[in-house]
Amino acid sequence: MDNGFQGYTDETFEFFMAIRFNNNRPFFLENRDWYLRAVREPSLALAQELAPAVEKLDENLERRPHRVVSRINRDVRFSRDKSPYRDYIWLAFRRPGEERDTTLGVYFDLSDTGASYGMGFYRENRGVMEALRERMRTAPEDLLALYRPLQAEFTLHVNAAKRIKIPEDLPEELRIWYAARGFYLEKDITDFDLIRSSALAEEIRGGYARLAPLYRYILNLQPEGD
Repeated sequence: MDNGFQGYTDETFEFFMAIRFNNNRPFFLENRDWYLRAVREPSLALAQELAPAVEKLDENLERRPHRVVSRINRDVRFSRDKSPYRDYIWLAFRRPGEERDTTLGVYFDLSDTGASYGMGFYRENRGVMEALRERMRTAPEDLLALYRPLQAEFTLHVNAAKRIKIPEDLPEELRIWYAARGFYLEKDITDFDLIRSSALAEEIRGGYARLAPLYRYILNLQPEGD
């Protein structure tokens, strides 16, 4: 991490493919240095590079690299898939002590097929989503003004409620939002030259900055302490 983030390497993607087809403890232990060099260390460096931008977005988000970067070990206790290791990695900037899947935050994911980054929470956060629906009913133009500039760059994914009555006069662009139990806005990166360069950090920082107005709007829907 002393030299800053220089990008991922071909070794990174080769490791992901190798662990997928050799997903066992002996292979990992034999290749732990490969994992540390090609996956763990550049991810910690990237987390360090992104920390100032994340602090500017929300000073309460966890930014310590060792807390932000996911572990490669999988928790297989409650999973049908008993593979002990992941073949991908992520960075999750979220408030300490809160559930990643239900708390607003920003993230970055990487696998051998490419990368993505964005903001949101996928599992239901009823308080926030009910507050958002109330705002959509009373002031739909506020969310529209924040969402429209992002649509060309970020894709909205929602965990939709199956039965919810959507107001007939709600703008078409907001109907997907209204039915959401959780959501995330995500940008895919398939440019491997970018992923292999230090410019990846700047791309993500810029994306977080563009997401910031919507992030803060949704964050403020839930009073502190709730």
